[in-house]
Amino acid sequence: MADFKQDLCGCFSNMESCLCAWCCPCISSAYIAEKTGDNFLLILLLWFVFPLGPPIYLRNKIRMMKNIEGSILEDILVGCCCDCCVLSQLHTEMDVQIIR
Repeated sequence: MADFKQDLCGCFSNMESCLCAWCCPCISSAYIAEKTGDNFLLILLLWFVFPLGPPIYLRNKIRMMKNIEGSILEDILVGCCCDCCVLSQLHTEMDVQIIR
């Protein structure tokens, strides 16, 4: 089993993804969803229905895709406690490039 490329609190190692996750988490999750093959519009809609849903869902999906150690309970806990750190971590994991 593998680990994430970036620790949960290592968001300052990639300032671009950190700022995107903190300033526009819905846009950040749309970029990540696009990389995972999900419909980014559904992820954006989910932000308005259940704001903690996208970080939890995307972290669980990427963890399963890349065979990363952990559990759904861990995904829920970190998603609820620090959703922006989760999004920054997923940005780094999926090598998301932010369009400027």
